[in-house]
Amino acid sequence: MRTLWRIFAGFFKWTWRLLNFVRELVMNVFFIFLILVCAGIWMHISSTSQAQHSTRGALLLDITGVVVDKPSTSNRLGVIGRQLFGATSDRLQENSLFDIVETIRQAKDDRNITGIVLDLKDFAGGDQPSMQYIGKALREFRDSGKPVIAVGDSYSQGQYYLASFANKIWLSPQGTVDLHGFATNGLYYKSLLDKLKVTTHVFRVGTYKSAVEPFIRDDMSPAAREADSRWIGELWQNYLGTIAANRQITAEQVFPGAQGMLDGLRKVDGDTAKYALENKLVDSLGSSAEIEKALTKQFGWSKEDKNYSAISMYDYTTKKP
Repeated sequence: MRTLWRIFAGFFKWTWRLLNFVRELVMNVFFIFLILVCAGIWMHISSTSQAQHSTRGALLLDITGVVVDKPSTSNRLGVIGRQLFGATSDRLQENSLFDIVETIRQAKDDRNITGIVLDLKDFAGGDQPSMQYIGKALREFRDSGKPVIAVGDSYSQGQYYLASFANKIWLSPQGTVDLHGFATNGLYYKSLLDKLKVTTHVFRVGTYKSAVEPFIRDDMSPAAREADSRWIGELWQNYLGTIAANRQITAEQVFPGAQGMLDGLRKVDGDTAKYALENKLVDSLGSSAEIEKALTKQFGWSKEDKNYSAISMYDYTTKKP
């Protein structure tokens, strides 16, 4: 009986030792595997960070859509929703004014960002104070010693306003700088209401109270025209003054009036790009390939980092290359 008990005791003893050995082996293997995984992750992050920090280039500021103080649909789902329900493009995309300005100011202090490329082909515009605020940030960036380059096939009034803050403006040989002034208009439907036999009861005090004029007139009153002309004229003069100061030319050179523009276009046989160049609205004419080559030469390669790329693209929303 005692012998049988020793046999069972020995069996369980060696079995227990075997289980302990297997358990420790599995735990040690798992622990070593975990160390290797952590080391691999750390090396990947280090190499990625080093690669990012060694990449030098220009901040590509490609503003698509409009600039607003606070976007109403800033999430990706909202963008997809607009595309699904009839939006023909992203031109109506809303961009946060303060995000753009903050990005420009961060780029000013980032030693890896050597300049800004303004790509304004899809910029749909913004109010003048917002664009002045962006322009102020661009001027601060320029004052730090880093260049700002604007590129475009053509420039609308809003696009050209921002482009004027650049050190250099590129324009396509088939392009134009479309400056035509500001205007406002409204619908007047007194005759329509009369035909529909709709009676309106309007109470108005003061000559310049024009909000109700669409109900009682078919055209703009002289008082309303005078009031609108004053504030629109001030906006236009501020627009011309800002561009003239940025381009270091006169306001008349920026916009000589309709007749002046026609005379200037006749001198260059109707070539709008050449007209813009001769009047110092832009600095150089070039095709997309020529512009890319010039930007590559200016921003894409340096002997210090031995790194070559056409332009190092930094997304202004994510701030990642």
